[in-house]
Amino acid sequence: MSSQKEKLLFSERLKQALTQEHHPISPTFISKQFNARYSGEPISVQSANNWLLAKAIPNQDKLSILSLWLNVSNQWLRFGDNDTQTDKSTLNTEILSAKDYDFLLKFNALTETQKTLILNIIEEFQN
Repeated sequence: MSSQKEKLLFSERLKQALTQEHHPISPTFISKQFNARYSGEPISVQSANNWLLAKAIPNQDKLSILSLWLNVSNQWLRFGDNDTQTDKSTLNTEILSAKDYDFLLKFNALTETQKTLILNIIEEFQN
């Protein structure tokens, strides 16, 4: 599939997810809501507009935040696969804040040795 076709299909799914959650299809609304949930570099209204106009697809960490916020699976939002609803095993924004989820994304990127060190530190604080 061509890159432009992928962008177009992503844009359509993003709009569908926004509509299903009764949100406006507005780049200003998307950027404000997204930035409230994302602890990384904030996105601009222009970035959100590019997603809606099929000019760009967000990277994986941003897709994860969008999918949690919009209650759709990451896989469906990016590729159109599976159900639109998140399955029971996916993380939910009602359970985890964006900051917690951001921590999990960063933790997941660590090496096994680094993960072990972090887990040992956490266990020390729990004792």
